[in-house]
Amino acid sequence: MVSFLKNILKDPNSRFRKNNRKLAERSHLTLEFPQSNDRVIRTFIPFMENPIISEKGRANLNSYNLVGRAGQLFSYAGADSRKLTVSFNITLLHVIEMASDEGIDPMFTRQFKFFFTEREASKRMFELKSTASRVVSTLTTLKEISNQEGFETENSIEEINKSLSEWGAGEADTPIEDKEGFGRDYASNHRNYYKKIAGLLTNQEPFDAEAIVDSLLPFTVKDEKEDPSKLKNLNDSIDLVYLWLNLIRGTVLNRSDNTAYGPPIVRLTHGAMYNNVPCLVEDYSVQIEEEAGYDVQTLTPKRIRITLNMVESRAGNFGNYDGGKVVTGDNLTGWESIISNNELDPCNGIVAQLGDLDAI
Repeated sequence: MVSFLKNILKDPNSRFRKNNRKLAERSHLTLEFPQSNDRVIRTFIPFMENPIISEKGRANLNSYNLVGRAGQLFSYAGADSRKLTVSFNITLLHVIEMASDEGIDPMFTRQFKFFFTEREASKRMFELKSTASRVVSTLTTLKEISNQEGFETENSIEEINKSLSEWGAGEADTPIEDKEGFGRDYASNHRNYYKKIAGLLTNQEPFDAEAIVDSLLPFTVKDEKEDPSKLKNLNDSIDLVYLWLNLIRGTVLNRSDNTAYGPPIVRLTHGAMYNNVPCLVEDYSVQIEEEAGYDVQTLTPKRIRITLNMVESRAGNFGNYDGGKVVTGDNLTGWESIISNNELDPCNGIVAQLGDLDAI
Protein backbone atom coordinates (compact mmCIF):
# COMPACT_ATOMS: atom_id res chain seq x y z
CA MET A 1 0.00 0.00 0.00
CA VAL A 2 2.86 2.37 0.87
CA SER A 3 4.62 1.73 -2.43
CA PHE A 4 1.32 2.30 -4.28
CA LEU A 5 0.89 5.72 -2.60
CA LYS A 6 4.49 6.61 -3.38
CA ASN A 7 3.93 5.88 -7.06
CA ILE A 8 0.82 8.09 -7.10
CA LEU A 9 2.73 10.93 -5.44
CA LYS A 10 5.51 10.61 -8.01
CA ASP A 11 3.07 10.45 -10.92
CA PRO A 12 -0.53 11.50 -10.11
CA ASN A 13 -1.73 10.11 -13.45
CA SER A 14 -0.36 6.64 -12.76
CA ARG A 15 -3.56 5.47 -11.06
CA PHE A 16 -5.46 6.07 -14.29
CA ARG A 17 -3.18 3.90 -16.36
CA LYS A 18 -4.26 0.40 -17.23
CA ASN A 19 -2.59 -2.52 -18.89
CA ASN A 20 -4.22 -4.16 -21.88
CA ARG A 21 -5.75 -7.37 -20.57
CA LYS A 22 -6.33 -8.87 -24.01
CA LEU A 23 -9.32 -10.62 -22.46
CA ALA A 24 -11.03 -11.29 -25.78
CA GLU A 25 -8.01 -13.15 -27.15
CA ARG A 26 -8.17 -15.48 -24.13
CA SER A 27 -11.93 -15.63 -23.66
CA HIS A 28 -14.22 -15.98 -26.68
CA LEU A 29 -16.55 -18.12 -28.73
CA THR A 30 -15.33 -19.81 -31.91
CA LEU A 31 -18.00 -20.52 -34.54
CA GLU A 32 -17.34 -23.20 -37.15
CA PHE A 33 -19.81 -23.19 -40.04
CA PRO A 34 -19.71 -26.48 -41.98
CA GLN A 35 -18.49 -26.62 -45.56
CA SER A 36 -17.93 -29.43 -48.06
CA ASN A 37 -15.34 -32.16 -47.46
CA ASP A 38 -15.32 -31.70 -43.68
CA ARG A 39 -14.10 -28.13 -43.95
CA VAL A 40 -15.34 -25.17 -41.93
CA ILE A 41 -15.56 -21.39 -42.05
CA ARG A 42 -14.22 -20.19 -38.72
CA THR A 43 -14.98 -16.89 -37.02
CA PHE A 44 -14.96 -15.54 -33.46
CA ILE A 45 -17.12 -13.60 -31.00
CA PRO A 46 -15.18 -11.90 -28.19
CA PHE A 47 -16.01 -11.68 -24.50
CA MET A 48 -15.02 -8.08 -23.75
CA GLU A 49 -16.37 -8.47 -20.24
CA ASN A 50 -16.04 -11.56 -18.07
CA PRO A 51 -18.79 -14.03 -18.99
CA ILE A 52 -20.90 -15.90 -16.46
CA ILE A 53 -20.51 -19.63 -17.10
CA SER A 54 -22.32 -22.51 -15.41
CA GLU A 55 -21.73 -26.19 -16.10
CA LYS A 56 -23.73 -29.31 -15.33
CA GLY A 57 -22.94 -32.99 -15.82
CA ARG A 58 -25.18 -35.97 -15.22
CA ALA A 59 -24.58 -39.73 -15.03
CA ASN A 60 -27.28 -42.15 -16.18
CA LEU A 61 -27.63 -44.75 -13.42
CA ASN A 62 -29.90 -47.79 -13.47
CA SER A 63 -31.12 -48.59 -9.95
CA TYR A 64 -32.12 -52.02 -8.61
CA ASN A 65 -34.17 -52.57 -5.44
CA LEU A 66 -33.60 -55.99 -3.86
CA VAL A 67 -36.05 -57.53 -1.41
CA GLY A 68 -34.94 -57.02 2.17
CA ARG A 69 -31.95 -54.85 1.27
CA ALA A 70 -31.90 -51.38 2.87
CA GLY A 71 -30.25 -49.75 -0.14
CA GLN A 72 -30.13 -49.90 -3.90
CA LEU A 73 -27.66 -51.37 -6.34
CA PHE A 74 -26.65 -49.43 -9.42
CA SER A 75 -25.28 -50.01 -12.88
CA TYR A 76 -23.68 -47.29 -14.99
CA ALA A 77 -25.54 -46.54 -18.25
CA GLY A 78 -23.28 -43.79 -19.55
CA ALA A 79 -23.50 -40.05 -19.05
CA ASP A 80 -25.26 -37.13 -20.67
CA SER A 81 -23.18 -34.57 -22.50
CA ARG A 82 -22.16 -31.61 -20.40
CA LYS A 83 -24.63 -28.74 -20.27
CA LEU A 84 -23.10 -25.27 -20.41
CA THR A 85 -24.84 -21.94 -19.94
CA VAL A 86 -22.91 -18.84 -20.96
CA SER A 87 -24.12 -15.29 -20.32
CA PHE A 88 -22.22 -12.22 -21.45
CA ASN A 89 -22.75 -8.56 -22.30
CA ILE A 90 -22.14 -6.71 -25.54
CA THR A 91 -21.71 -3.08 -24.47
CA LEU A 92 -21.54 -0.51 -27.28
CA LEU A 93 -19.52 2.04 -25.32
CA HIS A 94 -17.08 -0.68 -24.32
CA VAL A 95 -16.65 -1.68 -27.98
CA ILE A 96 -15.93 1.95 -28.91
CA GLU A 97 -13.45 2.36 -26.07
CA MET A 98 -11.69 -0.92 -26.88
CA ALA A 99 -11.37 0.06 -30.54
CA SER A 100 -9.88 3.38 -29.45
CA ASP A 101 -7.64 2.18 -26.63
CA GLU A 102 -6.41 -1.36 -27.23
CA GLY A 103 -7.72 -1.95 -30.75
CA ILE A 104 -9.99 -4.86 -31.69
CA ASP A 105 -8.14 -7.84 -33.10
CA PRO A 106 -9.05 -8.54 -36.77
CA MET A 107 -10.08 -12.08 -35.78
CA PHE A 108 -13.23 -10.58 -34.22
CA THR A 109 -14.21 -8.55 -37.29
CA ARG A 110 -15.86 -9.82 -40.46
CA GLN A 111 -12.83 -11.75 -41.70
CA PHE A 112 -14.09 -15.30 -42.09
CA LYS A 113 -11.30 -17.84 -42.39
CA PHE A 114 -11.58 -21.18 -44.11
CA PHE A 115 -10.00 -24.25 -42.51
CA PHE A 116 -9.09 -27.55 -44.09
CA THR A 117 -9.47 -31.26 -43.43
CA GLU A 118 -7.21 -33.06 -40.97
CA ARG A 119 -4.64 -33.99 -43.65
CA GLU A 120 -4.44 -30.43 -44.95
CA ALA A 121 -4.42 -29.13 -41.39
CA SER A 122 -1.47 -31.40 -40.55
CA LYS A 123 0.41 -30.14 -43.57
CA ARG A 124 -0.22 -26.53 -42.62
CA MET A 125 0.61 -27.26 -38.99
CA PHE A 126 4.01 -28.46 -40.18
CA GLU A 127 4.45 -25.17 -42.01
CA LEU A 128 3.32 -23.35 -38.85
CA LYS A 129 5.90 -25.17 -36.76
CA SER A 130 8.64 -24.13 -39.17
CA THR A 131 7.37 -20.54 -38.97
CA ALA A 132 7.09 -20.69 -35.19
CA SER A 133 10.64 -22.00 -34.89
CA ARG A 134 11.83 -18.96 -36.82
CA VAL A 135 9.66 -16.83 -34.55
CA VAL A 136 11.35 -18.23 -31.43
CA SER A 137 14.74 -17.50 -32.95
CA THR A 138 13.64 -14.01 -33.98
CA LEU A 139 12.18 -13.24 -30.56
CA THR A 140 15.43 -14.34 -28.91
CA THR A 141 17.35 -11.98 -31.17
CA LEU A 142 14.88 -9.17 -30.51
CA LYS A 143 15.23 -9.69 -26.77
CA GLU A 144 19.01 -9.41 -26.98
CA ILE A 145 19.00 -6.15 -28.93
CA SER A 146 15.77 -4.53 -27.67
CA ASN A 147 17.68 -2.49 -25.10
CA GLN A 148 19.65 -0.72 -27.80
CA GLU A 149 18.82 2.96 -28.18
CA GLY A 150 16.39 3.75 -30.97
CA PHE A 151 15.44 0.11 -31.57
CA GLU A 152 11.76 -0.52 -32.35
CA THR A 153 10.22 -4.00 -32.36
CA GLU A 154 6.62 -3.12 -33.28
CA ASN A 155 6.92 -3.71 -37.02
CA SER A 156 8.83 -6.95 -36.53
CA ILE A 157 6.22 -8.29 -34.09
CA GLU A 158 3.41 -7.33 -36.47
CA GLU A 159 5.09 -9.28 -39.29
CA ILE A 160 5.47 -12.31 -37.01
CA ASN A 161 1.83 -12.18 -35.95
CA LYS A 162 0.74 -11.83 -39.57
CA SER A 163 2.72 -14.89 -40.64
CA LEU A 164 1.21 -16.94 -37.81
CA SER A 165 -2.36 -15.77 -38.44
CA GLU A 166 -2.17 -16.85 -42.08
CA TRP A 167 -2.22 -20.50 -40.98
CA GLY A 168 -5.38 -22.16 -42.19
CA ALA A 169 -6.63 -19.17 -44.16
CA GLY A 170 -8.27 -19.72 -47.53
CA GLU A 171 -11.37 -19.36 -49.68
CA ALA A 172 -14.64 -21.04 -48.70
CA ASP A 173 -17.28 -22.49 -50.99
CA THR A 174 -19.89 -20.19 -49.43
CA PRO A 175 -19.69 -16.80 -51.17
CA ILE A 176 -18.71 -14.00 -48.80
CA GLU A 177 -19.52 -10.48 -49.93
CA ASP A 178 -17.71 -7.41 -48.62
CA LYS A 179 -14.87 -9.36 -47.01
CA GLU A 180 -13.13 -6.25 -45.72
CA GLY A 181 -16.15 -4.62 -44.08
CA PHE A 182 -18.99 -5.58 -41.77
CA GLY A 183 -21.51 -6.45 -44.48
CA ARG A 184 -24.67 -4.35 -44.59
CA ASP A 185 -24.20 -0.76 -43.36
CA TYR A 186 -26.85 -0.87 -40.67
CA ALA A 187 -25.69 2.20 -38.77
CA SER A 188 -25.23 4.61 -41.68
CA ASN A 189 -28.49 3.53 -43.39
CA HIS A 190 -30.59 4.09 -40.28
CA ARG A 191 -28.73 7.27 -39.38
CA ASN A 192 -29.33 8.76 -42.84
CA TYR A 193 -33.00 7.77 -42.71
CA TYR A 194 -33.36 9.44 -39.32
CA LYS A 195 -31.74 12.62 -40.59
CA LYS A 196 -34.17 12.76 -43.52
CA ILE A 197 -37.37 12.25 -41.54
CA ALA A 198 -36.14 14.62 -38.81
CA GLY A 199 -35.61 17.29 -41.47
CA LEU A 200 -39.10 16.74 -42.89
CA LEU A 201 -40.77 16.90 -39.50
CA THR A 202 -39.02 20.09 -38.47
CA ASN A 203 -39.29 21.68 -41.92
CA GLN A 204 -35.52 22.18 -41.88
CA GLU A 205 -32.49 20.83 -43.63
CA PRO A 206 -31.08 17.65 -42.09
CA PHE A 207 -28.88 18.64 -39.18
CA ASP A 208 -25.15 17.90 -39.05
CA ALA A 209 -25.03 14.70 -37.02
CA GLU A 210 -21.31 14.30 -37.64
CA ALA A 211 -20.51 17.59 -35.88
CA ILE A 212 -22.64 16.52 -32.91
CA VAL A 213 -20.89 13.15 -32.60
CA ASP A 214 -17.46 14.80 -32.91
CA SER A 215 -18.30 17.07 -30.01
CA LEU A 216 -19.58 14.24 -27.78
CA LEU A 217 -16.94 11.53 -28.33
CA PRO A 218 -13.62 12.21 -26.59
CA PHE A 219 -11.89 9.40 -28.42
CA THR A 220 -11.51 8.02 -31.92
CA VAL A 221 -11.22 4.49 -33.18
CA LYS A 222 -7.91 3.32 -34.60
CA ASP A 223 -7.32 2.77 -38.30
CA GLU A 224 -8.41 6.11 -39.73
CA LYS A 225 -6.66 5.75 -43.09
CA GLU A 226 -9.72 6.38 -45.24
CA ASP A 227 -12.02 8.53 -43.15
CA PRO A 228 -10.92 9.99 -39.81
CA SER A 229 -14.43 11.12 -38.82
CA LYS A 230 -15.64 9.98 -35.42
CA LEU A 231 -19.10 9.35 -36.87
CA LYS A 232 -17.72 6.68 -39.20
CA ASN A 233 -15.87 5.11 -36.30
CA LEU A 234 -19.07 5.04 -34.29
CA ASN A 235 -20.95 3.47 -37.19
CA ASP A 236 -18.26 0.81 -37.58
CA SER A 237 -18.57 -0.08 -33.89
CA ILE A 238 -22.35 -0.35 -34.21
CA ASP A 239 -22.04 -2.58 -37.29
CA LEU A 240 -19.58 -4.77 -35.37
CA VAL A 241 -22.16 -5.23 -32.59
CA TYR A 242 -24.74 -6.32 -35.18
CA LEU A 243 -22.21 -8.73 -36.71
CA TRP A 244 -21.77 -10.51 -33.37
CA LEU A 245 -25.52 -10.44 -32.69
CA ASN A 246 -26.33 -12.00 -36.08
CA LEU A 247 -23.68 -14.67 -35.52
CA ILE A 248 -25.41 -15.55 -32.24
CA ARG A 249 -28.73 -15.79 -34.07
CA GLY A 250 -27.13 -18.11 -36.63
CA THR A 251 -26.04 -20.65 -34.00
CA VAL A 252 -29.45 -22.39 -34.13
CA LEU A 253 -29.86 -22.26 -37.91
CA ASN A 254 -28.85 -24.54 -40.77
CA ARG A 255 -28.13 -23.46 -44.33
CA SER A 256 -31.46 -22.88 -46.07
CA ASP A 257 -30.29 -23.57 -49.65
CA ASN A 258 -28.49 -26.78 -48.65
CA THR A 259 -29.98 -28.33 -45.53
CA ALA A 260 -27.21 -30.92 -45.35
CA TYR A 261 -25.19 -28.17 -43.70
CA GLY A 262 -26.45 -27.96 -40.14
CA PRO A 263 -25.84 -25.33 -37.46
CA PRO A 264 -22.31 -24.32 -36.55
CA ILE A 265 -20.21 -25.89 -33.84
CA VAL A 266 -19.68 -23.26 -31.12
CA ARG A 267 -16.45 -23.67 -29.17
CA LEU A 268 -16.05 -22.12 -25.73
CA THR A 269 -12.67 -20.78 -24.68
CA HIS A 270 -12.28 -19.08 -21.30
CA GLY A 271 -8.75 -19.15 -19.96
CA ALA A 272 -7.51 -22.50 -18.72
CA MET A 273 -10.90 -23.62 -17.41
CA TYR A 274 -12.57 -24.17 -20.80
CA ASN A 275 -10.21 -25.21 -23.59
CA ASN A 276 -11.97 -24.97 -26.97
CA VAL A 277 -14.98 -27.04 -25.87
CA PRO A 278 -17.15 -27.94 -28.93
CA CYS A 279 -20.87 -27.38 -28.34
CA LEU A 280 -24.21 -27.16 -30.08
CA VAL A 281 -26.52 -24.32 -29.08
CA GLU A 282 -29.91 -25.56 -27.86
CA ASP A 283 -31.34 -22.07 -27.46
CA TYR A 284 -30.27 -18.47 -26.97
CA SER A 285 -31.82 -15.34 -25.53
CA VAL A 286 -31.17 -11.67 -26.26
CA GLN A 287 -32.13 -9.09 -23.66
CA ILE A 288 -31.84 -5.33 -24.14
CA GLU A 289 -30.66 -3.61 -20.96
CA GLU A 290 -33.04 -0.64 -20.96
CA GLU A 291 -31.22 1.29 -18.22
CA ALA A 292 -28.12 1.57 -20.43
CA GLY A 293 -30.05 3.56 -23.07
CA TYR A 294 -29.81 3.65 -26.86
CA ASP A 295 -27.97 5.36 -29.65
CA VAL A 296 -30.76 7.82 -30.51
CA GLN A 297 -30.52 7.82 -34.31
CA THR A 298 -30.02 4.09 -34.97
CA LEU A 299 -31.89 2.81 -31.87
CA THR A 300 -28.95 0.53 -31.16
CA PRO A 301 -29.04 -0.65 -27.52
CA LYS A 302 -25.98 0.42 -25.60
CA ARG A 303 -25.93 -2.88 -23.76
CA ILE A 304 -27.22 -6.29 -24.85
CA ARG A 305 -27.18 -9.37 -22.64
CA ILE A 306 -26.71 -12.68 -24.44
CA THR A 307 -27.43 -16.08 -22.87
CA LEU A 308 -26.56 -19.36 -24.61
CA ASN A 309 -27.69 -22.79 -23.44
CA MET A 310 -25.30 -25.28 -24.99
CA VAL A 311 -24.66 -29.00 -24.96
CA GLU A 312 -21.16 -30.40 -25.47
CA SER A 313 -20.74 -32.25 -28.77
CA ARG A 314 -17.62 -34.45 -28.81
CA ALA A 315 -17.44 -36.37 -32.09
CA GLY A 316 -13.95 -35.97 -33.57
CA ASN A 317 -13.21 -38.98 -35.75
CA PHE A 318 -14.81 -41.43 -33.25
CA GLY A 319 -11.37 -42.70 -32.32
CA ASN A 320 -9.10 -42.36 -29.32
CA TYR A 321 -8.77 -39.06 -27.50
CA ASP A 322 -5.51 -37.16 -28.00
CA GLY A 323 -5.61 -33.73 -26.36
CA GLY A 324 -4.23 -30.80 -28.33
CA LYS A 325 -4.77 -32.38 -31.76
CA VAL A 326 -7.01 -30.71 -34.33
CA VAL A 327 -9.44 -33.63 -34.75
CA THR A 328 -8.65 -36.33 -32.19
CA GLY A 329 -8.77 -33.78 -29.37
CA ASP A 330 -12.53 -33.67 -30.01
CA ASN A 331 -12.95 -37.40 -29.29
CA LEU A 332 -14.66 -38.46 -26.08
CA THR A 333 -12.53 -39.39 -23.11
CA GLY A 334 -13.08 -40.53 -19.53
CA TRP A 335 -11.43 -40.07 -16.18
CA GLU A 336 -8.32 -41.82 -17.48
CA SER A 337 -7.17 -38.63 -19.23
CA ILE A 338 -7.54 -36.74 -15.95
CA ILE A 339 -5.39 -39.31 -14.16
CA SER A 340 -2.80 -39.50 -16.93
CA ASN A 341 -2.39 -35.85 -17.96
CA ASN A 342 -4.91 -33.79 -15.96
CA GLU A 343 -6.92 -32.86 -19.06
CA LEU A 344 -10.45 -33.40 -20.29
CA ASP A 345 -11.17 -30.64 -22.81
CA PRO A 346 -9.93 -30.79 -26.45
CA CYS A 347 -7.15 -28.23 -25.80
CA ASN A 348 -6.80 -27.82 -29.58
CA GLY A 349 -7.70 -24.17 -30.17
CA ILE A 350 -5.68 -21.03 -30.73
CA VAL A 351 -3.83 -21.49 -27.45
CA ALA A 352 -2.53 -24.89 -28.55
CA GLN A 353 -1.62 -23.69 -32.06
CA LEU A 354 0.09 -20.41 -31.21
CA GLY A 355 0.56 -20.25 -27.46
CA ASP A 356 3.03 -23.02 -26.71
CA LEU A 357 5.99 -21.96 -28.82
CA ASP A 358 8.45 -23.58 -26.42
CA ALA A 359 7.05 -27.03 -27.24
CA ILE A 360 7.73 -26.61 -30.97
